[in-house]
Amino acid sequence: MPLAEIDPEAALNWLRDVLFAPNGALVLAFLFIAALIVARLSTTFKYLPKVTAYLLVGLAAGPYAAGLISKEFLAQMEVVKQIGLALIVFLVGTDLTLKTLGSVSKSANRIALVEIGLTFALVGGGVSAIAAVTGNDWRLGLVLGCFAVATAPAATLAVVREYNADGPVAKHIKAAVARNDVVALILFGIVSIFIFETPPGQTFLEGNIATSLKWVLLPFPIGAAVGLLLAYLETIEEKSPLRMLLALGGLMVCIGLAKFADCSEILTVLVAGFAYGNSTIKGAPLREQMRTLEIPFYVIFFVLSGAKLDVRALAALGLIGVSFLALRTAGKTLGPWLGARWAKLPKEQQKYLSFSLLSQSAIAIAIMTVMQHRRVNLPNPELADQITALVLGSVLVFEIAGPILVKVAVLKSGEVSIVDAVKHKESIASGNQLVAVIGEFLSHLGLRKSRKEKSLGDLVQKKTQALPMDASFDKITKFIESYPHDSFPIVDKQGFYVGFISFNEIKDAGFDPVMKDLVRAADLITSSSAVDLDEDDVDSAYLKLRDLPNTALPVVKHAEDGKRLLVGTITQRELLQAYMERHENGA
Repeated sequence: MPLAEIDPEAALNWLRDVLFAPNGALVLAFLFIAALIVARLSTTFKYLPKVTAYLLVGLAAGPYAAGLISKEFLAQMEVVKQIGLALIVFLVGTDLTLKTLGSVSKSANRIALVEIGLTFALVGGGVSAIAAVTGNDWRLGLVLGCFAVATAPAATLAVVREYNADGPVAKHIKAAVARNDVVALILFGIVSIFIFETPPGQTFLEGNIATSLKWVLLPFPIGAAVGLLLAYLETIEEKSPLRMLLALGGLMVCIGLAKFADCSEILTVLVAGFAYGNSTIKGAPLREQMRTLEIPFYVIFFVLSGAKLDVRALAALGLIGVSFLALRTAGKTLGPWLGARWAKLPKEQQKYLSFSLLSQSAIAIAIMTVMQHRRVNLPNPELADQITALVLGSVLVFEIAGPILVKVAVLKSGEVSIVDAVKHKESIASGNQLVAVIGEFLSHLGLRKSRKEKSLGDLVQKKTQALPMDASFDKITKFIESYPHDSFPIVDKQGFYVGFISFNEIKDAGFDPVMKDLVRAADLITSSSAVDLDEDDVDSAYLKLRDLPNTALPVVKHAEDGKRLLVGTITQRELLQAYMERHENGA
């Protein structure tokens, strides 16, 4: 059937109803492959982090859009998503060590005091006033004030970790997220004392105060006990596979005990991670084990979180919802800026911190779940439905935009190294690699024919580009992103080869915007080495490249005046293969 005759709607219905609906394995395969493709594409957009890309995949494929991910599948995967969230939050807690964040503790406390106080006052007071005027329940303001204070730990810190950001801004972001989320949950515990009615047969002390305090206070002893126990048990168990079981068991104990005690699961896991990170004496091997599991759970969590978002929820926001969005944005931008000024941080740090704490998801949804669970104790049960609609609508906005703003903050602050800021990828000649793979398979079957030995000239990739010596830093970074190898040739004004910039040498340099005005390609030349067609053969070229930390080298030949002309590039992979074939054949 010609492509023009294919009905897109019918094709989508077939994918959804025939292929995906009865087969959860294919849905997961689709999620992982789609996430991989979008994550790769996201590198072409300077300020689009993978977190947002994964959320957009879920949003597009979810039950409220294309429908490839059904509501039934979301329900079946809820436990997996819960494990993913616990894994991410635990790892967030392990990064909040007093050694690393102690240097910003005083300034972080000042920022938190101003930001949390301003955000809660603006949202709590503003929304309560608007609700009272419009005939809605004034309690909306108090609950939304608690939501507003929280900053999504998973999405925010996932961006910081994705780019390995390290510096004052990144440390203040980590410190702020921890303080925001703990305070948001504590505030909700306090507010819930007054918004819920006392259950029949219980006193105010038993039904309101005890229930609310238990929800926010029990996570601390439970989480601390689990975290300390994990730090101790990792000293006994040395085998990595069994440590993996220990890590997963610890997470499940956290979640299980929190459910049993009817307290906050997220706070319990966060405290456990914090306790473990600050008590491990073995270099946190358990954390490294957990990070090997993180990527698949990380992808599942964010894709499924995106799938649960409904764009139509924006229409349900109304005046109160729009006011919440505006007031929370004001509190979360002005608050960190004013707090950073009070802490006397540099102006650049004040600016970048002012838009790095807007993400909102897990904490808000956790509190929303409690509202739904205890709705029978609300004076107005419809309040739980209103809050659900408002939370889902606002999460759609803040969870998409928030990670993007975090990426802008850590990039512009100069706290990301070039290797993480510039997504350089060595290209792979897919056709050649496919032939090599098939050849290797045939050789194991005894069907591969011996190949003609290649000379050094046969291995040279003739099409290559070079940077002029006076290229600006901006041109250098663009060249790095598109050039297929990790050694970038530099030529002088006459076009003669002078050396190369090694990605391995400059990758740890700070991605400092100031460098754009100061650095030129000539300043970054790390070696003048090259494979010389006039002097080298396969053996000497291989030995030359083997002793360098690069996977490719420029290839030159001599002009009449002795200067070196750039003629191409040669890769370590091709050289190694030719070198081994020569010596296998007795050359």
